[in-house]
Amino acid sequence: MKYVIQKLTSFVFTLLLISIITFFSLNILPGDSAVLILGTEGDPMQLDILREQLGVNQHPVLRYCKWLFHMIKGDLGVSVRYGVDVASLVLDALPVTLLLAIMAVGLALAISVPLGVSCAVKQGTLLESAGLIITELGMAIPAFWLGILLINLFSLKLNWLPPAGYTSIISLILPACALAIPRAAMLTRVVRSNMLAALQQNYMRTARSKGLPQKTILYKHALKNASITVCSVAGIHLTQLLGGTIVIEQVFSLPGVGQLLLNAVLHRDLPLVQGIVMIAACLILLVNLIFDLVLAVLDPRIRFE
Repeated sequence: MKYVIQKLTSFVFTLLLISIITFFSLNILPGDSAVLILGTEGDPMQLDILREQLGVNQHPVLRYCKWLFHMIKGDLGVSVRYGVDVASLVLDALPVTLLLAIMAVGLALAISVPLGVSCAVKQGTLLESAGLIITELGMAIPAFWLGILLINLFSLKLNWLPPAGYTSIISLILPACALAIPRAAMLTRVVRSNMLAALQQNYMRTARSKGLPQKTILYKHALKNASITVCSVAGIHLTQLLGGTIVIEQVFSLPGVGQLLLNAVLHRDLPLVQGIVMIAACLILLVNLIFDLVLAVLDPRIRFE
């Protein structure tokens, strides 16, 4: 409980710090925020209405306290461009990004764990050399270029999967593959190196001397200890994807948070940008908290220390 309370306290203070940085970096800008949004050719009456809506005539600290109070209640303001609640816009786009991120990380783990274990077991063989070459290629290929190749092959030539847009989970297969392959290559390296370190430990020699099956030795003993680092790296990849998959969503025309954020920035929709940043930050911190608790379960040394 002490470990959990410490992590929850850190969660709250980090989110508060992010809210301060987000608000003041977007609102304490040189010039008039209303002119920044509507442009210098904007109608004077509309500029006055927008200034009143944004509260730019009030003290910045007072504006921040009001914004924070409304945000705690779930009110993130109204989008300047769309004219609807920011929270509803973000929550409509969030399932696409969330599902895409989970699919990409899950696929990356499904590829990297067996491949990394095989490379560690077959150290010095042709299989390991081929696996390392494949991982080098995977890490070198940009995700957006890989996405274009996947569209060309599976959509235009084979006509198996939709090239763009979002209608169902099938529409996320190609973008998830484009995001998963580079991450699977990196995770394969992590699994291989940690498996090699685990296989050289004394408890592995004890397990072999007891006559345990090779599969039990690899997956129950070695991989269990190697999974601590793998879980940490997978959590980092998931938080990166939750932070925004702007390029891939642009390539595949997905109505996700990344696409929404790009449109908000292009149209200078400051309330929408603030809302997206805060919801994404809250989600990322929540995922980090979950992974910290999972690591504490996997490695008792973390919670005891």
